[in-house]
Amino acid sequence: MKVFCFFVEPASYTLDLVSNIHDKNGIDYCFIKSNTLVVSGFKSIKDFLDKKSLISRFSYVLNCFKNNDFIIINGYNNYPFILTFIFNCFSAKKKYIATDSDTQLIIPNNPLKRFLKWLYLSIIFKNKYVLGFAGGSNSHKNLFTHYGMKEDRIFLMPMMVDNSKFDAYKKRFPNLFTFLFVGRLVSYKNVENLILQFNINFSNKNAVLNIVGDGTQGEYLIDKYNSEKVIFMGKKFNQELIAEYLSASCFVCPSLFEPWGLVVNEALSAGLPVIACKEVGACFDLIKDKETGFIAEDMQDFGQMMLTLFNDAELLQRYSKNASDLMKNNWNYDLYNNCLNRAIKKVDQWQ
Repeated sequence: MKVFCFFVEPASYTLDLVSNIHDKNGIDYCFIKSNTLVVSGFKSIKDFLDKKSLISRFSYVLNCFKNNDFIIINGYNNYPFILTFIFNCFSAKKKYIATDSDTQLIIPNNPLKRFLKWLYLSIIFKNKYVLGFAGGSNSHKNLFTHYGMKEDRIFLMPMMVDNSKFDAYKKRFPNLFTFLFVGRLVSYKNVENLILQFNINFSNKNAVLNIVGDGTQGEYLIDKYNSEKVIFMGKKFNQELIAEYLSASCFVCPSLFEPWGLVVNEALSAGLPVIACKEVGACFDLIKDKETGFIAEDMQDFGQMMLTLFNDAELLQRYSKNASDLMKNNWNYDLYNNCLNRAIKKVDQWQ
């Protein structure tokens, strides 16, 4: 059976997924967009659809539909998915289409947006030839069922990074307790409230908060909060970023909304306990009932959890080991490969 995958863009985790899964399984693919944050070592002989003319893009998607038995598309609101769905509606020979999504179930408050989302997703998800590849096993799956997709057409396709890149053979904690944040400095990442909690609870303690990343709030946050204890480190990639994970004590993810949060995967792989707000999508699969960190209800709760790990070296060590073990033995490429092949086998049976 011929399988083809449309990836959104060549992000670091996407390229790792391709080399560890798709290339080994003989699955062809392309990228919808050519923009990338991969700063070195990226060369691709694969197609970038945004470098083609509109007519060439249309023809490319049509040929992929004709020449493959199973099409996997990252997302459900881009033109490759919409075109493929339309082609399938008018084709005598139906193909199975999987939408790969890390989106959590969130019902819009606005009545018009709520109706339009319900209308669009119900049409798509109730179609028996559309499968749901859910990045997580909780609200990511609930997104599909809420809008009418049957359970037997939903498959876990876990959000994944190359754990081996971040693995510390034996985690060594620094003498100076180091909280680490990695992400964009934008409002929904909630970095300012993280800094406020750190300053309230750790002004007179042997701890620092390292902040890796930049964004629209960067200049404001640096001007207001940069100090010997709150350190803005700018962007870091590849080995420089990995070094920050390996030299930290605890990872903090205070986002007000996060569809998944691959930084949680990276931190756990590096043996870092994680404190995350409940809105972070990775919480259910990687933290809840796993003893790999804490899930905070609000920022005051978040600050108390930071204090708990700071004050309890034994707990920190235990959560660190649990984090490493979870990523090595469970949430890894073997799991992804099994999930993907299970879905492909099902499609092969249904055809």
